[in-house]
Amino acid sequence: MKRFINKFLTVFLPLLCAAGLYAAENIPAQEKDYAACFAAWDKNMHTLETEFVQTTQYDGILISRSEGRITYAQSGPFLRLDNTENGEVTQSALTDKKQIWILDEKGGLVTQIKWDEWLAGQPNQALFDFGNYTALLARHDVSVLEKKDGHVILRLQPKDEKKDYVLYVAVEEKSCFPAYITVQADLMQTTAELQNKKLNAALKDGVFKGMKS
Repeated sequence: MKRFINKFLTVFLPLLCAAGLYAAENIPAQEKDYAACFAAWDKNMHTLETEFVQTTQYDGILISRSEGRITYAQSGPFLRLDNTENGEVTQSALTDKKQIWILDEKGGLVTQIKWDEWLAGQPNQALFDFGNYTALLARHDVSVLEKKDGHVILRLQPKDEKKDYVLYVAVEEKSCFPAYITVQADLMQTTAELQNKKLNAALKDGVFKGMKS
């Protein structure tokens, strides 16, 4: 059980943190409010299916890499994260944002964790919290750093001075989808890239099977 819990915390914890720290000087205000566009995208997202690749570096040295799939339904809200290796599911985590159920590769229940208790201890708690990015933005001072390769890089600095980290969100210039998110805290940097997204598409029946009352 400890193996599954540790792997879950390593992978699910920083999830939704994305690719590369974008160090750039602030540029003049853009013709479009990309922070508001990002919040609107999140509000209008009813379902999402996306693959992810995540890496964590310490002082520039790669210490972990993981990949998998995320499935989200705003109506629950329900979130499913499947960790994969060579295309095969090795572990899954399901949540209704009240409880978290961790399943093994065969779909068997490994353990159950309370969402609020887990979330309270996480410095990057809202990164994967689809449907709540408006609240995330409200807790940060947001600035536009640059436009790069079809993305607009947003820098999010916590308003709470006790929180010592910076978020960098690369939203797609046209759709404001958060294709990359990076969390930087001291020498630790966790990044993730969301790939092959399907937005507001019908989800397969039983995708959230495994949640218990």
